[in-house]
Amino acid sequence: MYRKGIPRCGSGLRTTPLAKSGFFYYSRYTNYIIMNGKSNYQIYSTSKEAWDAMYQAISDAQKSIYWEVYILIDDSVGNRFFDLLCEKVKQGVDVKIVVDYWGSFWLSNKAIEKLKNAGVDIRLFKFDGNILHGLKNWLARRNHRKIMVIDEKIGFIGGVNVQKDMENWLDIHVSVKGNAVNSLSRAFAKSYIISGGDKEKVKKLLQYKFRIAKGEAKFIYDEPNQKISNARKKYTEALLKARERVILFSPYYFPDRKFLQALWAARKRGVRVDLLIPFRVDIKIAKYAAFTWFSIMRKHGVNIHLIDKMMHGKGVIVDDDWAMVGSSNIEQGGFYNNYEANVKIEDKSTVKKLKDKVLQWLEQTVSFDDIKWAKRSRWHKFKEKMALKMYKYWYGKKK
Repeated sequence: MYRKGIPRCGSGLRTTPLAKSGFFYYSRYTNYIIMNGKSNYQIYSTSKEAWDAMYQAISDAQKSIYWEVYILIDDSVGNRFFDLLCEKVKQGVDVKIVVDYWGSFWLSNKAIEKLKNAGVDIRLFKFDGNILHGLKNWLARRNHRKIMVIDEKIGFIGGVNVQKDMENWLDIHVSVKGNAVNSLSRAFAKSYIISGGDKEKVKKLLQYKFRIAKGEAKFIYDEPNQKISNARKKYTEALLKARERVILFSPYYFPDRKFLQALWAARKRGVRVDLLIPFRVDIKIAKYAAFTWFSIMRKHGVNIHLIDKMMHGKGVIVDDDWAMVGSSNIEQGGFYNNYEANVKIEDKSTVKKLKDKVLQWLEQTVSFDDIKWAKRSRWHKFKEKMALKMYKYWYGKKK
């Protein structure tokens, strides 16, 4: 059942005019975009911190607001944003929003109509293929990106959604200023068109041309059905090239073979590997599927840290050299099923700030060795086994 008046995305690249024109070639086959010039960053480590920063940026917007988000709900938090967005339209600001159909399933028709009537251009991303041709594809393809662009000058990217229940979640969101924002503008434009938006209305955003060169901000994008995940390449690169320490953090963890091989190789070189994961997550099957890996990872010397808070941040920190944060979880859905967006940061001061924050999180954790894992109940082991089977069935075997 579809919400009235909201365009849905096409059933695939081959059936769209943009695909025929070669529009998707850049997006599908370009691993990442590196921007020249100085980029300024700000790190936010909770959903609330990111909401406050984005709200202020929207308030200050003079020209345009482009927002691509997975979960956006009209509760007390979302309605505050909606009221402000409607007010900005009255001020002559161009406001465009792309939300994921399944992620924002509980976004009401009333809220959508309110935004539309105020002049907000809101689009719903949903795979519109024939359900008979593949239930898993029909359900699993999501736009999991969290991107905001203000006046084409300020960008936000990370893991933060908008829902009241998430207010106290630990998460990582980054604001970026400088030339790097052009990449986020272009990425938003592509999602807007895929979701049924008029190409002419974002044509100027597609005209940004970038040259791969040395720079500080490197954006890594993934799309469904790519043979190779660009985010996974960065995660494995972190393990293969680290000298001393790699810190991985993700709320959902289900690695594939190549990721595990890179992890074992890092440990053989004497690299310290820390994995931070919440003890309680919002998706129970993901929790128990992750638990199945803990024993074998611990045997290989991986330090597993469980935090008794909902930690929704996703990323990796490599020595003191670079970090990647964004929307890609360390699991198959994030690597192969979703539209994802991440940023690689090489600015040393920003990497230090991020590392300091994650180290503070690590201080609040319980070690895997301290939770008497071997003595867990048979019922717990059964749930792990069933979750693993379900995950393997859903995502298949990735090499």
